[in-house]
Amino acid sequence: MPLERRFALPGLTLAAREWGDEDGMPVLALHGWLDNAGSFDLLAPHLPGCRVVALDAAGHGASDFRSPDSGYNLSQDVGDLIDVADALGWARFRFIGHSRGAAIGTLLAGTYPERIEQLVLIEGGLPLVDPPERAPERLREALRGKRELAGRTGRVFPDRAQALAERAAGFTKVTLRAAEVLARRSLIEVDGGFMWRADQRLKAASDVRYTAEQVRAFVARITAPVLMFRATQSPFNGMPEYDEIVPSFRSLEVVRLEGGHHLHMEGAEAEIGRRIVEFFRGQPSGH
Repeated sequence: MPLERRFALPGLTLAAREWGDEDGMPVLALHGWLDNAGSFDLLAPHLPGCRVVALDAAGHGASDFRSPDSGYNLSQDVGDLIDVADALGWARFRFIGHSRGAAIGTLLAGTYPERIEQLVLIEGGLPLVDPPERAPERLREALRGKRELAGRTGRVFPDRAQALAERAAGFTKVTLRAAEVLARRSLIEVDGGFMWRADQRLKAASDVRYTAEQVRAFVARITAPVLMFRATQSPFNGMPEYDEIVPSFRSLEVVRLEGGHHLHMEGAEAEIGRRIVEFFRGQPSGH
């Protein structure tokens, strides 16, 4: 059974789940947008020899929300990850990220290349980009969204089954089984029914997006070998920045597997785990 952890950082406390022995290979893991650390519940048991610490990012799962005067920019999560690694005493570690967590992982590895041993990106790896001329309107949209969402709570569903069905059919579709796994950390009982616990400000636009040139600069600084998983039904298929920027990773292996955006929770977890372990041990993932 995984351990429950809490990390007191400046300004907030983050919750986490930990699997494996203390002397295992140190692995920090981060989930996608509006998911939680339970995203790795099915994958982590397939990573023998690893000590996996999967975080609930700020505003997600059982972690604290950011302060009312703050927001949810990817750069803040990079700082949180380094703070957690320091609290664990990890000078160097491996990182696994899914979706938004994978994009944060790329920024992390580009900002602190000396800290990242190996990088695993599941269904993600690049922050969404904007051309420079979009910056003023982007900031305007973000400020409007923050004001509209400030103090709001999530929708209340009359019963648990409806809440699960809504998540399964939601912004990134998942199976009911995967929705149930995520619900263990995020679905809470409230007056009138059930509510998904997440800071609604996460739904606002980011204050700023990186340009394609800035993302390339982060990628260029990454020295860690990279293993990237892409799903056949990936929402990133056909996005030009993936075709143009992904090949810029210095040491990159791309594995394409059948499935959707949450393939690491929907039947491919054993195969993904096998390939990750082989990658961590320095073997080709198709070995």
